[in-house]
Amino acid sequence: MPGAFSSKRHLLFDLDGTLVNSVPAHDRAFIDTLKVRYPALAENFDYTIFAGRPTREVFQTLGFRDEMELTELTDCKQRLYRAAVEHGDVTVFAGAESLLEQLQQKGCRLFLVTGASRISTHRVLELTKLAHYFEGITTAEDAHPGKPSPEPYLHTVAKFGLSSQDCLVIEDAESGLQSAQGAGLDVVLIHANLQLPGVINVDSYAKLASLLLP
Repeated sequence: MPGAFSSKRHLLFDLDGTLVNSVPAHDRAFIDTLKVRYPALAENFDYTIFAGRPTREVFQTLGFRDEMELTELTDCKQRLYRAAVEHGDVTVFAGAESLLEQLQQKGCRLFLVTGASRISTHRVLELTKLAHYFEGITTAEDAHPGKPSPEPYLHTVAKFGLSSQDCLVIEDAESGLQSAQGAGLDVVLIHANLQLPGVINVDSYAKLASLLLP
């Protein structure tokens, strides 16, 4: 369907797993955080199940309830992930920056909607040189609860005065898909091993570009 979404003028991108290949770094940071005191949880941990969700919520889903422990685990995981970012372990997917540039030149308004923390998000954008493409950024601190709740996308639409009919969300995970659909927005999946009725799923930015550009 070449040009199927070329009329959309508000493009809302997820970050992790969508624009940047950060899933291995997130996975390792969670496992290294858990393995000292909770080796069984570490051994069975699979980040793809939790992709797109805020760090604290992931630990809560794993069964942690004590506030002090939640804070310690969250801080440790984020510290390890940020070290991986500084080490250069998080990279931009091939073709992503080129598409952002073409969309910007076309006059589209670009936004980032992520479950990552504000500090991690801005550092990733700084190191990958993607920050200047986005008019607005929504992070874990800006909308509660996070994905799969629709709140992150509802927050972005309301804050920037966007028309829902003119929005298209680019996501890679089911939690992000549910979040966007819950907000009443059209979605395209990329890099996702999900085959869902009525949902377009592409495996590269070249194919995504064919949907977004005339």
